[in-house]
Amino acid sequence: MSEVEKWFQDFCFWLRSVWSGGMQGLQDIFVAGGQYITPVIKGLLDVTVSIMPKGPSSNGKSKEAKGSSQKSTSAGLPGPGGSVNRNVVRLAGLSGALAVGLGAYGAHVVMTNPDVPDEQKISFRTANLYHFIGTGGLIAASLGKYPKVSALLMTTGSVLFCGSCYYHGLTGSPKVKQFAPYGGVTLIVAWLSLLL
Repeated sequence: MSEVEKWFQDFCFWLRSVWSGGMQGLQDIFVAGGQYITPVIKGLLDVTVSIMPKGPSSNGKSKEAKGSSQKSTSAGLPGPGGSVNRNVVRLAGLSGALAVGLGAYGAHVVMTNPDVPDEQKISFRTANLYHFIGTGGLIAASLGKYPKVSALLMTTGSVLFCGSCYYHGLTGSPKVKQFAPYGGVTLIVAWLSLLL
């Protein structure tokens, strides 16, 4: 048996134990799966540390370089005024948390319910996907030249498109589906606003 086959077999075992064993299954994953989880967490931490600002004393710039006309964000990316719009980042955090919560609800309630038609499941899944994409767009908007305009367009587009798809996915009612195209166009304009 190859290493990949063994890993897949172990993964399937853990997955079955989570679904059948409840909390004990989760504990089994963290105990037995440590050899897989630990490197992933270490990798995420390494990437996070590598993009964090080094501070004024260790970034290799002289004091004269601070006064240069080229300003950048703390992550070294160009940005207006040398900073990221923190309110837009906060909005992205709220949007991302909401997307994760709705995604979990959809996965455990909507998708597993045999009484929910496939059309509604697809609508809910589409809403959640574009909700996550819109959240990424908000993060990108915080780095743009006009972050408030881009964020307003991204939020409006997400509310119209994702909101109408979520509503249809949860209720089956088609009465708000008509707003989805307007939301989609607004999302396209929001992404194009990042080119300014």
